[in-house]
Amino acid sequence: MYRLASAPFEELTPPQGYSFSLYKNEADGLAWVECCKNGLVGDDATFENFRSSILEHGFCVPEKDCFFLDHNGEHIGTITAVHHTDRNVGEVHMVGLKTEWRGKGLGKYMNNVAVKRLLSDGVRYIYLTTDEWRKGAVKSYLSAGFLPVNYDEGMIERWEAVLAEYGIDECEMLDENANHFCTLHKAAAK
Repeated sequence: MYRLASAPFEELTPPQGYSFSLYKNEADGLAWVECCKNGLVGDDATFENFRSSILEHGFCVPEKDCFFLDHNGEHIGTITAVHHTDRNVGEVHMVGLKTEWRGKGLGKYMNNVAVKRLLSDGVRYIYLTTDEWRKGAVKSYLSAGFLPVNYDEGMIERWEAVLAEYGIDECEMLDENANHFCTLHKAAAK
């Protein structure tokens, strides 16, 4: 999915008791692992998973790119916003929220802080990868201004089925160069 820099942006303030912090040390890396154990990394993940996914991820500067959503001082979620300066595009990477905090609408605040960070760098567009079956994530990304990208055969049909399943009437689809490709409409009920 891509989010164009020209798409409207409204900064959101997290609810009372929630705030954001940035990566500072190895303890934060271990907290990152705990936030990502709900499908992004295995239950046996260690700091090495953080190292390979964040510390060794090209262009990532964890002290300015790796955010934590905190609730009363506890890291409960994470999102990484990477500026690929060679192409001047942003990447939303490794979005994780502890299982017990899901379904509370917190993803929109995580997306918002990452998009704000990348827009402040003047990126042309922001991209992320996700699976369409991650219903909560997809709905959150769509509401944050991300759009599906046509990069493979059958993408139109897959996304029209997603729109129907999620109760979304229509949305734009981009091509791999971040240009308008078509307008998707939810698939008709079978």
